Amino acid sequence: MKGKANNQNHLLIFLFIIFFLTKLIVIKHIPLINDEAYTLTISRYFSLSYFDHPPLMMWVSHCLHLFEIYQFYIFRIPFIAFGLLTSFFLYKITSKFYSKEAGATSTILYFVSPFFFFSGGFFVVPDASLNFAVAGATYIAVRLIFNREDSIYLWISLGLLLAIAFLSKYQAYLFGITLFIAFIIWRRNVLFTKHFCISLLISTSGLLPVFLWNIENSYSSFNFHGNRSSFGFDLIHVINSLFAQLFLLLPTTFFLIIISLMKSKTVISVNEKFLILLSLPIIIIFNILIIFSDNSFSHWSMVGWMLLIPFASNQLILMKSFKPQLITLKAASVFVIAVMISSILIHAKTGFITRNFDQKIPRWDNTRELLDWGHIAAILRKNLQKKELASLATLNWYDSGQLTSAFNYKHPVGVIGPNSNHFKYMDLTKKNFTTLIDVRIIHSKEHGGLSENILAYNYNITNKVDIPFYRGVRRYGTISVISIEKIQ
Repeated sequence: MKGKANNQNHLLIFLFIIFFLTKLIVIKHIPLINDEAYTLTISRYFSLSYFDHPPLMMWVSHCLHLFEIYQFYIFRIPFIAFGLLTSFFLYKITSKFYSKEAGATSTILYFVSPFFFFSGGFFVVPDASLNFAVAGATYIAVRLIFNREDSIYLWISLGLLLAIAFLSKYQAYLFGITLFIAFIIWRRNVLFTKHFCISLLISTSGLLPVFLWNIENSYSSFNFHGNRSSFGFDLIHVINSLFAQLFLLLPTTFFLIIISLMKSKTVISVNEKFLILLSLPIIIIFNILIIFSDNSFSHWSMVGWMLLIPFASNQLILMKSFKPQLITLKAASVFVIAVMISSILIHAKTGFITRNFDQKIPRWDNTRELLDWGHIAAILRKNLQKKELASLATLNWYDSGQLTSAFNYKHPVGVIGPNSNHFKYMDLTKKNFTTLIDVRIIHSKEHGGLSENILAYNYNITNKVDIPFYRGVRRYGTISVISIEKIQ
């Protein structure tokens, strides 16, 4: 038995080393996505909280900025660590409920999921710390509720993990409510004991920065996310969002979860009911938002699906029929997705997929999210004077984030207009913007409504110069350098 346990531990360590090395190999080769560049830009300015998300992600990045780090991939390392720790907690949860073999399978299913590979433990986005805190809090709660442990260290750990979750993303609020309900159902006798109150006090400290910042700023974050509920039904959006969740989780994992949930109520264990209580409200509520809002995103429910991965892993271990075929299908889907992502990354730099098309690039060939902003920044350095570089702005938060990062933060780029997100709370608002940068790919409508928009934002255009930029050997877009002046 001891030898078997050692083998399981060695397997777990081996898996974590493989996970870590795999991400280190690709860390430099995947460019900054818009959300990352924006995060790295606004995190240079410390704030109690931020417009888009609670502050933890920005605080972590801010600490690295203090060391004047410019290599963007360094900022990803803490989030890779969050992903590895999430895998560890999923292993512990699944091992307690089922077996160590199922636990190891959980770590693999988490790792190979496209969403959990990237957003759950690679990109500088809040999902990584959210998943870590939710998985960790779930594991600690299992010990407190079902093992009947009462160590003060466990209660403090639970409070700290919940605080981290609350500081990561707003989905954590719903998780906190369902976890409180779980204590009411399965261990109500500990409610309002000394240890419970200590844990509750620590966890609510994660809410304070967000609420204090919102009170000071007219509840901007809450209003922003509240306005996402457009109450407009869009069938195409619903279908796309459901398929996106399948892709982000992988259809084979989704299939295993559904099969496991279809068991008879008498067969579902108390432990499984606990995970269902924590996960399904998140999945259901955020999919309802998808149905009744076309301004919603499929990844909002993914932390709920994460808590059901133990179901999938156990179901896979117990399968007798078609198990080899399902494992083969899983491996094939992972391979296909890896090839697809690699091809998109190479195409974003070279345009090889549409190189043999006629002179016109097809409309579906849109790799703007993966533009080489370092190349765009180099063009601007070559064509603009120091005074112009010191007064740059764009019309949206993602372009300003990408440009500021590409300039290694030496030329902070502001935002004019309503699409500024947290930029409007930074010192950049005091700058006198005289140069507007508008980057468009070649098949976009050529600056449709641009003049009207700039005028609506209380600026006049005094000059405009268009500079082409290329993807591979073909022209792919235009950088418009627009001289503007504030209307008095």
